[in-house]
Amino acid sequence: MNLDQIIDKIKSDRILQIIISLSLFFFIIFVIKPIFFPKKTPKTPCYNTTLKIWSPFKKDKFYPLIKEFSRYCLYFEIEEKSVDKIRQDLVYALASNDFPDIVYLDNSYLNKNKDFFATPTPVNVDSLIAYYNKDILNFFQIEKPRTFDELKIFISQIKNLKRENFYPLGLGTNEIRNRREITLTLMSLNDDYQKKEAFRRNFLSALEFYHSFADPQSDLFSYPPNSGDDLTNFAQERLAMFLGFYKDKQEILEKNPRLNYQITLFPNTFPPKMKIYSQIFYFAPIKKSKNLKASLDFLDWFSKYKLKEFSDVFDLVPAKKELISDENKRIVFETFKNFGETFDFFNKEIIFTNLDKIFDLWENKNEVRNIIEKIYYSL
Repeated sequence: MNLDQIIDKIKSDRILQIIISLSLFFFIIFVIKPIFFPKKTPKTPCYNTTLKIWSPFKKDKFYPLIKEFSRYCLYFEIEEKSVDKIRQDLVYALASNDFPDIVYLDNSYLNKNKDFFATPTPVNVDSLIAYYNKDILNFFQIEKPRTFDELKIFISQIKNLKRENFYPLGLGTNEIRNRREITLTLMSLNDDYQKKEAFRRNFLSALEFYHSFADPQSDLFSYPPNSGDDLTNFAQERLAMFLGFYKDKQEILEKNPRLNYQITLFPNTFPPKMKIYSQIFYFAPIKKSKNLKASLDFLDWFSKYKLKEFSDVFDLVPAKKELISDENKRIVFETFKNFGETFDFFNKEIIFTNLDKIFDLWENKNEVRNIIEKIYYSL
């Protein structure tokens, strides 16, 4: 069909004329619409408020990570507090109606006080891991233990070195930094450790096992009473092995920046079936806050764009696996993911509060059993 035929067809076909007319009409509309009806640029929100944040992170490092939010007229008042201090002060702050907008807290506290908070944003995870003095183990060709039997051999090898004031690992005494978390973890050696009716038996068994490491008559004897703080001794190279959290690394290196240490998974140190005491930490917005929307919007932005940098600056194990690159952080995350146990099925605060009394009164077995009985009925 040539051009003349096409033109004749258009002139004679009414339906084809309508189709072509409509096509031209919509094309013209498409072309001129932006001129008469330009797209509206989204208006930049302006919150015009200041968010109060309680966290343990240094203000001079924290603030530069979030100051760009000022373009939304949102500013920050950051107060440095430990997690324990935040727990202690928050109840009074809420009662006096003078509370922060966002707090940094762990999963245990948030689970027990859900009514206080809107949806929290996970920030980092932490769990018990094993630190080894790499120089000592390499020099004496001592292997890291992977089973309970290997742990006995490890203890024996270190003791046979006959080094003065040098011990295999810090366990069994009142000076141990993480004795409460370690004791709770030892409960999970029993298959029924989550059952309340088995609590008394499992708890006493864990305590006896823990104290066997400070008993000279035990094959596990590793750390004499009054030997001092285990973290400090590990940092000062008087311990071959330290059981602690990833966050403890910072204090270890502050005490001895030259320490050649290695981190390994805690489950490979004790029996493989053992669950590991772990924690998840969050930025939690206060539900009663007048700035709740601003808090939620900020935390959403923070989680998407700043969590990786934040984790690197403060050497944290980020809650999002895809953000993990450092090998030490990967080890902690894998420990948490594969073996993590938060023990939220028990009230850890009640247990922890009474554990200090039990350690002080350990030789008085009747008193210890009475305390365990009180714990049981308060769970």
